[in-house]
Order: sequence, then C-alpha cells, then structure tokens
Amino acid sequence: MKKKYAMTLLEIMIVIFIIGIIGSVIGYNMRGSLDKGKAFKTKEGINKLYEIVQLEEAQGNKISSDKSLKEEVERVLNESGLARKPAELMKDGWGNPYNFDQDEGDLRITSQKYEDYCNAKGINDLYPWSGQSNSHS
Repeated sequence: MKKKYAMTLLEIMIVIFIIGIIGSVIGYNMRGSLDKGKAFKTKEGINKLYEIVQLEEAQGNKISSDKSLKEEVERVLNESGLARKPAELMKDGWGNPYNFDQDEGDLRITSQKYEDYCNAKGINDLYPWSGQSNSHS
C-alpha cells in the first residue's frame, strides 16, 4: 500500500503568504493606474459636457439664469439626447459632482479631485480652455 502524502499546515501557510505578497504588490502597482484612469475619465467627461453645452447653445438651447448653473447644464444635457447616461456624466472619475461656473459668459466645469491629481503629477493642461498642449496626460 502507498501512503498518501498530505500537505502540512506549514506548507499551506507558506503558499498563502506568498500569494498575499504577490497580491499586495499587484494592488500597490494598480493604484497609480486607477488614479490615472479616473483622471482620464474626468478630463473626457469635462470635454464631453463642454462640447455638448457649446453645441446646444449654438442650436439655440441656451443656459438661462433662472436656476443654478448645475441644474441648467443638467437640463441642457438631458434635452440634447447626446449622452447615454446624463447623471453619470455629471460626476467626475472619483464620483464627485462637477463644479460649474461662468467666465465671461463661457462655461467652466471643474473638479477638485482632478485638480489635486493634476497638481500632484505636474500636469498643466487641466481643461479644454487651458490653451496648453496635451503633453503630460
């Protein structure tokens, strides 16, 4: 008769420890990629919102000053039919709502988390109206 070899508790613990080390290294390396993805989503979301509002204003669907700027952008976005999920487009990559402002009649959409990320990474071309090249993104 052959005796079956069973794994000892020590061997199982060593395997679990090695898997844990590998998992933590992968997780640590993925953190930067996730932040980069959130920043990309935010920048593209801002660009899309900005372009939709510009397009709608060119077609006569202007933003009025009756309501808050955020509500007006949301109204224009819903009426345009150009966004599949307008409620999601109104949030940045981190899930926070955008800040809306007007500068000399032109819409400005900003995100505090995105600005913090760009400042930490030394990225200068934050928004479509920044007027700088896209060399750091």
